[in-house]
Amino acid sequence: MRSPIAGEKLGAHIFGVHLSESHPMRLRWILTPLLVLTSSAPATAMSVRIAVAQLNSAKEGDFATMLAEARTARAAGAQLIVFPEASDMGWLNPQTFYDAAPIPGVVTDQFAEIAKSTGIWVVAGVTERGSQISLQPPTYEDYDSAVMIDPTGSIVLHHRQFNVVKNAFSTCPTGTPRCGYTPGSLTDTKVAKTPFGLVGLLVCDDAFTYDTASLDALKQHRPTLVIVPWGITAGSEAECGKDGFNATSYAVQAAAYLKTAYVVGANATGQRTYGRFLPSWYCGMSGFAKPTGEVGGVANTQDEMGLFDVPI
Repeated sequence: MRSPIAGEKLGAHIFGVHLSESHPMRLRWILTPLLVLTSSAPATAMSVRIAVAQLNSAKEGDFATMLAEARTARAAGAQLIVFPEASDMGWLNPQTFYDAAPIPGVVTDQFAEIAKSTGIWVVAGVTERGSQISLQPPTYEDYDSAVMIDPTGSIVLHHRQFNVVKNAFSTCPTGTPRCGYTPGSLTDTKVAKTPFGLVGLLVCDDAFTYDTASLDALKQHRPTLVIVPWGITAGSEAECGKDGFNATSYAVQAAAYLKTAYVVGANATGQRTYGRFLPSWYCGMSGFAKPTGEVGGVANTQDEMGLFDVPI
């Protein structure tokens, strides 16, 4: 596997976006080129400007921050914003067994409000309540899911991860030492017709080519754009960007396998504090890949947001 480096670009407009941490709703944003631009023109009728929010793990579930990021993205001309895997509670947070919401529900309602108030399409990785497994306390199975919401606040796509990491939780409600998310069904794999083409969703490991079950289920629909909320981590910050610790390198492999679609994804930053395999850091390096299996663009780990003009 070849791992693209930060700063590699093939025909994309890419910017770093910096938000004010002290006043997230009073934005200070600056567009600074991460890479040499092929043009300074806005997105054309033949491209869509997509923002990938590299949400810091300390901001999981912070909808004020995510709203601020969506406003910044929209002001920069983005038509769609992508948030990472489990943006509502954090990947492997044991509270998901008690506090995760159904879809639709209070969490997707908040993402819908972000979409409506900013006029932007939203894709977000979210935890989803499943079947009840215990009454006292109320305890539920959970799915590692993603939704796509249009600017009217309607959910147009809903995907449950199939390739779940088995026994990844370190704290489980059943009293067992290990447990995992409930896998979704491959038969539920769908695409949606949007202004950006035929769009499909995957969640992190679904896009890995070591097990192509999810990719195969999506491939039969011949999507032209696939969006992935990532949760790519490494054992140390120094490992980020190396083989196996680069979200966009996985996008490259998925795009090459699908052959028909651009693959775009957002990965978090910051330390992961839940689950097994600790210590662990989210590596950022969000970006997109071309159907040819080439890198379209990559954001740096330090950037809070990347902007990409993706052909449609």
